[in-house]
Amino acid sequence: MKAILRVIVFVPLALVILFFAMANRGSVRIGLDPFAANDASGPSFEAPIFLVVLASMAIGVLAGGVSSWLGHLPVRRDAKIARAEVRKTRVEIDKLRQQALASLPADKKLKSG
Repeated sequence: MKAILRVIVFVPLALVILFFAMANRGSVRIGLDPFAANDASGPSFEAPIFLVVLASMAIGVLAGGVSSWLGHLPVRRDAKIARAEVRKTRVEIDKLRQQALASLPADKKLKSG
């Protein structure tokens, strides 16, 4: 089921990206110096416009993912602490249960077991 869903989502997405790339093959000059007086004076390079757009989208997705991951750090830390407390509590409960069973008289142990 998941494989079919992936095909249904990713094949059209790949086709849209392919068609976009084919329609936007023209070159653009990318200037790397924001303070240059004109395009030719600063460091720059030429690239097809579809690469510029797709690279910008990829950088945006990565920046959003990193931002989200960093934003959830406190939640993950609290969850880790809570899991450790649960583990500790379970061990303590098992220890107390064993102590309670050990303190029962022999005839009650047979009935409860």
